[in-house]
Amino acid sequence: MRYYIDRTFPSLIDFDNFFNDFFESSSDRFPPVDVFETDDAYVIEAEVPGYNESDIKIYCKNKTVTIASDRVEKEKAKYHINEIALPEFSRGFTLPEDADEDSVEASSENGILTITIKKKAKAEPKRIEVKIN
Repeated sequence: MRYYIDRTFPSLIDFDNFFNDFFESSSDRFPPVDVFETDDAYVIEAEVPGYNESDIKIYCKNKTVTIASDRVEKEKAKYHINEIALPEFSRGFTLPEDADEDSVEASSENGILTITIKKKAKAEPKRIEVKIN
C-alpha cells in the first residue's frame, strides 16, 4: 500500500521528508559522519572544516563516544556577507561491547576528524590440564 501511495503521490514523499527534517534537531546531523569497522577497530570520521583542535572536545564514558564543540566566534569585523558559521554541536555514538574505551585515539587532517577505538582482544578460553597420578 505504501508503495502505491508513494508512486501515485510522489509529492507526499517530499512532504514527509520536510517534516522529518523540520523536527529533527540540527545537532543530530552535524557534523556529518561516517562510522565504520575494520578488523581491529571502530572508526568515526566527522567533517569539521574550520574547527581547530582546541575547538573540539572528545569524551568517552559508559560505552559512548561524544564529539562536541562550543560555537566558534569569528573575529569581529564589518561583514558585508556572513554565511560561514561554525556552530556548537554535540553528537554521541554508542560503542559495541568489544570496543576498548581506554584506546581511543583522534587526529584531524584536511577538515576530517578521525576517531579510532580499538577492539578488545577476544578472550580465548583458558585450557586447564588435568593431572593424572
